[in-house]
Amino acid sequence: MLHLKTLFLLCLITSTQFCFAEIVSYTFDIDYKEIKVTDKLVVAMSVNNQIPAPTIEARVGDILKVTFNNLMNVETSIHWHGILLPNDQDGVPYLTTSPIKAGKSFAYEFPVKHSGTYWYHSHTGLQEQRGIYGSIVFHDTEQRYDYDVEKVIVLSDWINENPKQVLRNLKRVDNYYALKKAAVQSWDKIIDNGFPALKTRFNHARIRMGAMDISDVGYDAFLINGKQQSSNENIKPGSKVRLRIINAGASSYFYVDYAGGEMLIIEADGQPVMPVETDRLRIAIAETFDVIIKIPEQQKAYELRATSEDVTGFASLYLGDGDIVSAKAVAEPNPFLMDHSMHGMSMGVDDHSNHGTMSMQHEGHSMMNMLNEYNGLRSPNHTSLNPDNPKREILLRLTGSMERYVWSFNNKTLSEDDKILIRKGENVRFILKNETMMHHPLHLHGHFFRVLNGEGDHAPLKHTVNVPPFETVTIEFYANENKDWFFHCHNLYHMKNGMARVVRYEDRKPENELNAEFYKNLKTSGDPWYSYADMSFQSNMMAGELWSMNTRNTIKLHYDFDYENEYDIEAFYERRITRFLGLYSGVNMERDADGVNNRVIAGINYTLPFLIESGMRYDSDGKFRFQLQSDYQLTARTNFDWNWNTDDEYRFRLKYEYNKKISVVINHDSDFDFGLGVELHF
Repeated sequence: MLHLKTLFLLCLITSTQFCFAEIVSYTFDIDYKEIKVTDKLVVAMSVNNQIPAPTIEARVGDILKVTFNNLMNVETSIHWHGILLPNDQDGVPYLTTSPIKAGKSFAYEFPVKHSGTYWYHSHTGLQEQRGIYGSIVFHDTEQRYDYDVEKVIVLSDWINENPKQVLRNLKRVDNYYALKKAAVQSWDKIIDNGFPALKTRFNHARIRMGAMDISDVGYDAFLINGKQQSSNENIKPGSKVRLRIINAGASSYFYVDYAGGEMLIIEADGQPVMPVETDRLRIAIAETFDVIIKIPEQQKAYELRATSEDVTGFASLYLGDGDIVSAKAVAEPNPFLMDHSMHGMSMGVDDHSNHGTMSMQHEGHSMMNMLNEYNGLRSPNHTSLNPDNPKREILLRLTGSMERYVWSFNNKTLSEDDKILIRKGENVRFILKNETMMHHPLHLHGHFFRVLNGEGDHAPLKHTVNVPPFETVTIEFYANENKDWFFHCHNLYHMKNGMARVVRYEDRKPENELNAEFYKNLKTSGDPWYSYADMSFQSNMMAGELWSMNTRNTIKLHYDFDYENEYDIEAFYERRITRFLGLYSGVNMERDADGVNNRVIAGINYTLPFLIESGMRYDSDGKFRFQLQSDYQLTARTNFDWNWNTDDEYRFRLKYEYNKKISVVINHDSDFDFGLGVELHF
């Protein structure tokens, strides 16, 4: 907290504006709230009984004090996204700030140093997905732009499932929510899309990549200010409206379209940019954009539409009163024709290169169709760093595996490699090379950075940057802080599965008790285990798998039983070395017509091109075995899988997914013949 002594020091060493600062105070309760976004009543989390949370407003020079009373039975926290503030107020539990324990209160207090549109959210678990997020507006001491009224627009995503179950589902199987989103990339649809789709799938499989996907989670609704549809009629025709747009989605990118004409972008992540007109705004998770729109003179209601990037839904806000004028719809993407090369533009290390194809001028210039990443986004001020400062360059490869739903930097998760070391006074450059099929919105706490997008000395300042699939983005910042600051993917589920680091100033003081707790938690609970089971009951056999897994480790039990006391049981532990390579050891217990045979096994699993899983193992009887297996999604609900080994054992299965809990199975097994039954998924 800022005490009188601290305030006095600020007067002496910074600016006299804090000597006479106004203290702006808020008090909020965080509690559970029952809401019904779709057709299901769900227990969510709210701030002052609101989702989104109330807007917090202050002016540059004020002292902001916000007290949160945690009325829940679990701890929580509040992070001030994009705001420069003392390290101990940043709100990352245990790393910088104490969590707000159940039944306790905490007051955050810091000076407002800069204007802009920002937001706040819980940094505890998956609480952000459940409703703890809200907007922040820091006003400048004078109005910079010409507009008549302003509105805060908070975009978000909603799912009725418990977010913990969502995370478990994502870990269970690749593209778990594809069926819910009607986005299963099955072979019948590939064939329907002709030779280009066949070629694309062949090329992906050849390099051991699955089908292209746009988003992970199948959401039930998308919201603007907590509603799927709402209106604001109290806006006069001809008015200029400043929209402060915040993407508070847990894992959704949005396209924003306005029916009344173009949008004039004036700020990005709270920082001014040269005005840019665009027909469509694409906003990454955790970014903010300020735009000015004009309400046409006609007395009508003009739609502002936020469409999820996978085009599975949208939310609408109607501005004005009268007949509805709809915004332009976003065309549904065709994932069968998507290739890695079709994603966003590359922004490399060369700050003076000219990226993209759109020609523009920097005063009132117009952008065709849509703001494409940050092409042409230009700061009105010089943002270049002092070239005489020491320099540090760090390559961060954005890596991951959809199959195990693991996300990482340089193939290591936060629990495996927790720190990036820098020194105060350096110019630090991060080269962000995305080697995955997913977009990653990366956010650095406590700093603004330059996005090197070809604008030279006028590179825009941001706190969150999108890195498109198979592209490279370079950012740089002056290391003018101290202590530890979080850096992570702001896709909530990517962050929770490892794509995060702590940016540590090397000359910081030794860890305090609170800080040490963060690293202790990483070792004890930073890589949780998830458990699953598949159990099938068929006319010829009973079969199933039970397994537990975390980032690199799997413990699995597989069993086959017939109805005449024959069985084949394997229990083993596997360690994943890379995405494609795993080593395992365990036991095999088998009973057949020749008797009982128990043996120790050890082997290697390796993913071959065309996504064929191979296995080689050696057992305590001195026997070597080689195995191949794969599966093919024939239709949206029908899957075919097979396996074969050098013991002349084989199995073919055709599985129809009735729902996520039950499948109908037809199989033919070399040992157990033909069978029909059901499979249950837990």
